[in-house]
Amino acid sequence: MPVGTTTVRFHHPAGARGLVVLFDGGGGGSVWFTFMEDRLLVEALVDAGLAVAAVQSEGPSGSYDMTEVLEDNLDLQNVSTTIADLGFAGGDVYYLGFSSGGVFASLAATAIPAKALALLSARGVEATFSSTAPLPPPTMWVLGRNDRRVPPTDPGLITNWAAIAASGVDWAYYVNEPVGMLPEAFERIADPTSGVSPTDSADAVAQLAAGGQLDACSVPLGRGNAIDWTVVTPGPSFTGPFLTEARRQVDELFGAHTVTSDVRQQIADFFLAHP
Repeated sequence: MPVGTTTVRFHHPAGARGLVVLFDGGGGGSVWFTFMEDRLLVEALVDAGLAVAAVQSEGPSGSYDMTEVLEDNLDLQNVSTTIADLGFAGGDVYYLGFSSGGVFASLAATAIPAKALALLSARGVEATFSSTAPLPPPTMWVLGRNDRRVPPTDPGLITNWAAIAASGVDWAYYVNEPVGMLPEAFERIADPTSGVSPTDSADAVAQLAAGGQLDACSVPLGRGNAIDWTVVTPGPSFTGPFLTEARRQVDELFGAHTVTSDVRQQIADFFLAHP
């Protein structure tokens, strides 16, 4: 649906018990419904009975306006309009943001209150979490162990979760640890009409290992755009978009700056615990 000069993509199942507003760090609102990890996360929220709506920035993708005043911030106004147009004004609203979208989510919560936040690869706005009146909303952080932008040791991140912990507000913290690639690692890559076959997935993983792109525990040596994909001869089920998705899957397995769906149920449960 059109909101401001942007298009808000949403799914509003009948009887939804709340609305999760999604903010991406780049790529636009469509990534929540197309990238595999994002899509699996969204599907878990919908399965939990929640509506979802992806609000993209008015400016360049992921470049949300960080002006604190609602009347001066078109992105905040679009959030307010989306909530109202979908019938959730005064209802249970939650914010989920990745990277710069996570930073914006924590700002939006000060202007348009949310029941809870989930911030992926983002530290959030310090003023939101140090506030004592009003208190910050319950917040879950999800960080990648090898995230170079916002690592788990980031001082600003530590300051924010220490502040919310001291306030007595509920919070949670998860780290996406690097894991080894199983033969079926790429089988989850699919669209409504096709997917990567078990054979093609297993062959690609074996070729990455034989080509020296995995360590002794089958963990990728780096991000998806850093390892050498020339060692892989893609099978027929690896379409062009699926090969691009395979790189994002390596990012997730490496614990990089990316969305992970491994904690999708924890995020859904965290939101539902704060009606």
